[in-house]
Amino acid sequence: MAVDNKAPGVQELLDVDFVPMTMAAAMAYFDITAQRKVVGSAAQLVEMGRLVAIALSTVAPIYRMAEGGEQPLAMTAEEINERLFKAKPARIDDLAIRRRDLAKAVATLKEARTSF
Repeated sequence: MAVDNKAPGVQELLDVDFVPMTMAAAMAYFDITAQRKVVGSAAQLVEMGRLVAIALSTVAPIYRMAEGGEQPLAMTAEEINERLFKAKPARIDDLAIRRRDLAKAVATLKEARTSF
């Protein structure tokens, strides 16, 4: 179930401190790889998002957006494993990363020349 961004306080929280993972994954992918190719299908787009989320999770905390405007919850390694590796299909629509962590993670992954 996706987070309701219209709930009181949720959108403000996202705007100020967190970037939704779907957006963060796309931003990171294009920034790190400098590729501007069109994704061939929705399935490829979902898989690319999952792989980038995995890469980001190795260098920055990932959060699950709580429902009802509550504080986002940092995910444990076990939760990340369940959500990004085992779940088929993986869901990243209720995950987020702190804006400042995203910038550092992208810089780290670029430096490491990580490819997706």
